[in-house]
Amino acid sequence: MKTASSSWNKLFQETYETLWPQVYQYAYYRLQNKEEAEELTQEVFQKVFQQVKKGNVEEDKIRAYIFTAARNTIYDTWRQRGRSPKVVEMSQVSEKNLAVPESHMIEENIVLREALAKLPELYRKIILWRIVEGRPLKDVADELSKPVGTIKSLQFRGVQKLKDILEEGGYFNA
Repeated sequence: MKTASSSWNKLFQETYETLWPQVYQYAYYRLQNKEEAEELTQEVFQKVFQQVKKGNVEEDKIRAYIFTAARNTIYDTWRQRGRSPKVVEMSQVSEKNLAVPESHMIEENIVLREALAKLPELYRKIILWRIVEGRPLKDVADELSKPVGTIKSLQFRGVQKLKDILEEGGYFNA
């Protein structure tokens, strides 16, 4: 019994170290507040750890469980505070914060949001989860109950469709 508990603790520690930055990025993207995102990320891991200790989380689904808990905790936070999501500038989402005038960033953000809204819901979810939030393929596959290969294909087709929508709208000078 002690060995099983020890292996779960080790698994959880490894998961924590691997996923903390991704969960934080997801929370920050949604909340747009550094301190809130840090607190929420910590709260999510505490909640999940309690469920792991009780044996309520399957080992192979811990990642999906963490992101689901993060999403639900964010929604709970919004409900409690009567908040709605804040708009995120593209410069905050990208890893390279290029020096682009703010007016251009706002225009790009609007164009991108409009293009994403034109995508079928499944493509939009996969693009947001995989590209914007940086969630692993396996987590997205688990969340949508689809094989990893299917998620890869859907992501590729979704990105192609998004590119087509942007090209049709004259966004690219090609």
